Amino acid sequence: MKGVSQHILLFKCIDQIMKPISKKLLFVFLCSYCFISKAQIPDDEKNALLSLFTATKGAQWNIQWDLSQPVTEWYGVRIRENHVVGIELGRNNLTGILPKEISNLKKLEILNLSLNNLKGNFPKELLGLVELKEISLEMNNFRNQIPSTINQLQQLEILSLYNNAFTGVIPESLGRIKNLKVINLSGNYLEGTIPLSFGGLCNLEVLGLFGNKLSGVIGLNFDKLPKLYEITLAYNKFYGPVPEGIDVLGDLKYLQLQGNNFNSFDSLKNINRERLITLNTDSLALQKGADLFELEVVPEANAKGKELILE
Repeated sequence: MKGVSQHILLFKCIDQIMKPISKKLLFVFLCSYCFISKAQIPDDEKNALLSLFTATKGAQWNIQWDLSQPVTEWYGVRIRENHVVGIELGRNNLTGILPKEISNLKKLEILNLSLNNLKGNFPKELLGLVELKEISLEMNNFRNQIPSTINQLQQLEILSLYNNAFTGVIPESLGRIKNLKVINLSGNYLEGTIPLSFGGLCNLEVLGLFGNKLSGVIGLNFDKLPKLYEITLAYNKFYGPVPEGIDVLGDLKYLQLQGNNFNSFDSLKNINRERLITLNTDSLALQKGADLFELEVVPEANAKGKELILE
């Protein structure tokens, strides 16, 4: 019994010693938590957000920012380590022109302003935001050319500009952004052809060029793009043979070629139709019981709406 009493006394002594230490640790932890939770982003970054709010008529947004609250509470703003790393305000009724102050968001990685009413040129201020991984500006009213210096954004993985009013050619420099996984430029007024530099985009998974004014023979060999699972080239003015290498793309699920003037589909004869979900061409006759497609070109006027779903 004496030994038990000594152990109890020892535990009581340890408890008395640890109590003030535990309280101090708890106090330090709570202070640190409060400091972190109320940490402020740099003034120039906050001013950039305020300029965005003002320039795009924030009072009319679907979900507005309560400017009396900390920035961490503002809808669609992502903060990491006291810096703005994401702005995701898609379908939020932003109207107007993006402010130049957006160039102060040096740590920005994601910019998603899709499905709004924004206008103006491609925001040149974005070209200095070298941490950007995603630019999604689809379904707005941006116009004029995609800047040739866009390859400054070497971390970029997603460039989605579809359904705007961009003109000019696709910049050759876009093919020098090796991290790109998604290029969606569909629904614009782009001319010229697909840059040969795209052959170096070994990480590319989606290439969307539907509904532009692109033309000419496609010289790009698609077997250099092994990760592609979606290719949409429909409703342009391409002619000549369907480009080589499409039939060896092991991950390909979606292929849209209709509404062009291709005169040879030989490069599709060995395509594995079992792996395709959607294949759209101007005219497609499936030879049952065989591994080949019999392809016949028909006038573009008769091509729209022809779609084969392979299950």
